[in-house]
Amino acid sequence: MIARFSEWRGREPASVVADATYGNGEFLQWLMERGITPYMRTRDSALRKNSPLYGPERFTFLPESNSYRCPAGEQLNYGGHNARNRTHVYIGTRKRCGGCPQKAQCTSSPLKYLAIHMLEPARQRARDLVNTAAFVDAQRKRKKVEALFAELKNQIGLRRLRLRRLKFVREQFFHGSGGAKYQTTGPLPQPRTKATAPNDHLAF
Repeated sequence: MIARFSEWRGREPASVVADATYGNGEFLQWLMERGITPYMRTRDSALRKNSPLYGPERFTFLPESNSYRCPAGEQLNYGGHNARNRTHVYIGTRKRCGGCPQKAQCTSSPLKYLAIHMLEPARQRARDLVNTAAFVDAQRKRKKVEALFAELKNQIGLRRLRLRRLKFVREQFFHGSGGAKYQTTGPLPQPRTKATAPNDHLAF
């Protein structure tokens, strides 16, 4: 969809609005590389979201040593990567974690095992946008678009719309709706020229 939009308008969209289904690290990284602002929540496991223990956001990355510092000031060293879960692993020690006064809030294991997604910078960028006014406005507009599609599916009965050529859209919509009651009138909107197009935003 983004590729088609870019081909049509001659440039990338300014932002993409979507639900958390699209908020995986690979897609967020793809957007970041293209300078597209992602207004969507990240896909986090239910275990992480519902856990009362410290999450990765409570730990500070130390790039010079490729390690993390825990809330108590102790260091978690790099322990390799998990290709299946697409994460880098940082591990504490029994000595450091065993006598820590914050251990009960941090981990239920003898030592802390911290899994960081391989594309965590892109995921964190999306998280940082969640509490902004722009995020709230973008999600509000997305819900308006979703409401229109919901009406098409549930009220009109149009289950699938294939936008192959613009001149066929009116006829497809008419037959999909089951009658003239919902037939569109007037010309379909045409693409604007590149010179007059404002910043555009895509909603999924």
